[in-house]
Amino acid sequence: MSHILSLRIPDQRVERLDRFARRLGNGMTRTKAGVMLLEESLRETEIAGIEYRDSPIGRQPYVKGSGMAVWEVIMLARRYDFDAERMTRHFPVPVESFKAAFTFYEAYSEEIDQAIEDNDIGYENLKRLLPNIRLFEVARSEQKP
Repeated sequence: MSHILSLRIPDQRVERLDRFARRLGNGMTRTKAGVMLLEESLRETEIAGIEYRDSPIGRQPYVKGSGMAVWEVIMLARRYDFDAERMTRHFPVPVESFKAAFTFYEAYSEEIDQAIEDNDIGYENLKRLLPNIRLFEVARSEQKP
C-alpha cells in the first residue's frame, strides 16, 4: 500500500532534484528520484555507519569511512563466518563499521544478496580483467558443536 504525500518545495530545490534525476538517467522522474532519496535518507538515519553513494553501477549503500559497499562487506563476512572482530584483523575497518553492514544486511538481505549475485563474475573472468590478481583463501574458524 502507498500514500500520496504532497510537499511544497522551493524552486531551487526542485531544480536540484531534476538535475539529480537526469544524472541517474533511465527516464528517472523527479518524483521517483525524491522517493529514492527519502528512502536512502531514512535508511541512513535508522542504521548508523551506512551511507548511500554514487558508484559506477548506480547508487548503493556503503560503510561510512571506507571504500566498501555493503554487499562487498557481506561477501567477505561470509568467509569469516560473520565474525567482525576477526575481519578487523585483516581489513583496516573498525569493528563497528562491519557490524553496521551486518545490521543493514539483516534489514535488507534480499537487496544485498541480489547485489552479490550481480557482481559475482568469478575468479577466471576476473583474472582476464586483472592478470596480476592473486587468489587467497581465508581459513574458517572451527565449527562449534
